[in-house]
Amino acid sequence: MNHNATSAFPSNREILAERSSFAPAPKNPHFFRAALLNLSAILFFQYSLPANADMRPPTPGIEAIDIERKADEIQAGYIGEFRKMTLTLINAEGRESQRKLDFWGHEEPDRHDKTLVRFSFPPDIKDTALLTYEKGAEDDDQWLYLPALKRAKRIASSNKSGSFMGSEFAYEDLVVRQFEKYNFKYLGDDTVDGKDCYVMERTPKNSNSGYSKIIRWRYKENLQEAKSQYFDRKGELVKERFMEGHHQVDGIWRSRKITVRNVQTKKASTLSFDEIKLKIPTDAAMFKVRALESPR
Repeated sequence: MNHNATSAFPSNREILAERSSFAPAPKNPHFFRAALLNLSAILFFQYSLPANADMRPPTPGIEAIDIERKADEIQAGYIGEFRKMTLTLINAEGRESQRKLDFWGHEEPDRHDKTLVRFSFPPDIKDTALLTYEKGAEDDDQWLYLPALKRAKRIASSNKSGSFMGSEFAYEDLVVRQFEKYNFKYLGDDTVDGKDCYVMERTPKNSNSGYSKIIRWRYKENLQEAKSQYFDRKGELVKERFMEGHHQVDGIWRSRKITVRNVQTKKASTLSFDEIKLKIPTDAAMFKVRALESPR
């Protein structure tokens, strides 16, 4: 974040300097109690400001909805997608464990895409799979297939904020196109790694979301996500997400790695994309629940 920008709010030093110019207070215990409470309120306000309070103000004439709509539109046209991925789980002590996954995406004309994720390693979770039907602003349909049960279990809306296979990714984080699920507010401009960014606040429309808000930084040059901050239902920062290696595959932007760090538990997860293929034909039959229960 850019810490050189001038804050719109007075600093504690400025507040205290202004207060020191007041006439001497009377020697009254009630006065000092009131002054202390007032100062505490000021300090609480100052330190309860979001971490991005010092960024530059929004660019005039630009609306958050336009930025997010454009960011969503430039991801369209992939038709069919295949990825080989590595999911790395990192516990609070820094120990790592890895999983291998395959991902398929099927683009729909109404942007209600379908995705399938299936584990290939380690052996004890091989063929575990997640099928998602995106529904725009409505609740997505998701099914988790567990080989031990030999059946797919539908994930309730109230459970989509839960951890996906022990990772720091929630089920709701795995929806590829999420544009219609939020209300947006343009907070201002900032820099990440020396590059100019728009900063947007996303407020979930769905009351079952595990987040009260998400603050997202997008590079101005290509509208790709640089990083995001996720706030839990209590309004406290719970995790941060970082996107790396933005590049184009067949003219469509993709990243090479996603890192999510839980600031409350100190755990982290990374998702690396080892192979990406776009604009490939996909078999609609493989995105059926019955196919989920019949690993190929």
